Amino acid sequence: MNKSYIIRRDEQNSIQMGDGVYLTYLRKSADKYSVFVKMLPGGVFPVHEHAGGEEIFVVDGEVSYGQEKLYQGDYFYCSRGLSHSITTDKGCSLLISSVTELEAKTFSEQIQNRK
Repeated sequence: MNKSYIIRRDEQNSIQMGDGVYLTYLRKSADKYSVFVKMLPGGVFPVHEHAGGEEIFVVDGEVSYGQEKLYQGDYFYCSRGLSHSITTDKGCSLLISSVTELEAKTFSEQIQNRK
């Protein structure tokens, strides 16, 4: 999609992705996406992997990624090909976007240049 757009709350359709996990596509093309994920207490997002990298921002609540706990405001970058699952004891909301390796490299270079 090459134009700006707004998705209103009442226009969003959630897809159940696992026990207590609901995913809403905000942006989706052949190889890129942005999704909003709502996980209820005890929710488990099934094991999966990605062809490209993935950015995860915790909007609220807390989520476990392996042995790591992420809290509101935390950001996590997951590299491509990494098989993973996420779980939550208390519930959470996540904003997740795909990232191509080129985008990730460019972003990393920008951060390094600021130092």
